[in-house]
Amino acid sequence: MINDMLRTTAGSILTDTSPFTSIFLNNAIRKTQRRIANNGLLSNVVDNFILNSVLPVANSDPATQVYIGFNGYYNGAAILSSPILPPDLILPLNLMQRQTGSGAQYTPMKPSKQPLISRIPGAYFGDWEWRNNQINLVGCTNTMDLRLRYEQSLPRIGSGVNYSQVTIGIIDGEDAIAAGIVRAYAFSRGAAQRNEAKALWEEECDDLVTRYVRKDQRIAVRPQGFQAGGGTIDSALSGDYR
Repeated sequence: MINDMLRTTAGSILTDTSPFTSIFLNNAIRKTQRRIANNGLLSNVVDNFILNSVLPVANSDPATQVYIGFNGYYNGAAILSSPILPPDLILPLNLMQRQTGSGAQYTPMKPSKQPLISRIPGAYFGDWEWRNNQINLVGCTNTMDLRLRYEQSLPRIGSGVNYSQVTIGIIDGEDAIAAGIVRAYAFSRGAAQRNEAKALWEEECDDLVTRYVRKDQRIAVRPQGFQAGGGTIDSALSGDYR
């Protein structure tokens, strides 16, 4: 794609052993993952990750908040070693809860639309807020398990690896990632075609997105009917459109 195979199929500049190759590759992976995730693809989503035994809040002060971060769990008084967020987490998407050891179903929790409310801790967690790279909560008085669904970062690829043995978790994404490498390579050298390289990468990513959109279009989704004035607008063009 960059016309670097005139003398050998291994390339002359962008070779497996060039120090910048893994940097361009990781850049292409990150940017491709961001673009497809921002368009709704769930190819790198982890579900049913359990944060076990979140201990009760240390006090009943309504001003106290707890959080789960990458360094442990803050119970309102001290940082405990567990639970901790998974190291490959980019963003939490959903949380559910149940009391530890109850064997009950997990019940959904809502993300906070405003700052967390000030309240006396109860038997369950209320809303949650993603802030400062932590899941922040108003504490509760029971030991709880949290079920987490999150967007996962793909592992970074180090230099000097055997690329033939590397797996990148974007199905059918070879062309998009290759175009992403071309974009970075062209930009670094001030190539006249760098804008074309960027457009090529965007096109390849959009092709991946389109495949997933078409898959979702096979699922019949019908909005709930509603009433307007005295007439019903549901399944037929009749009634009152006021």
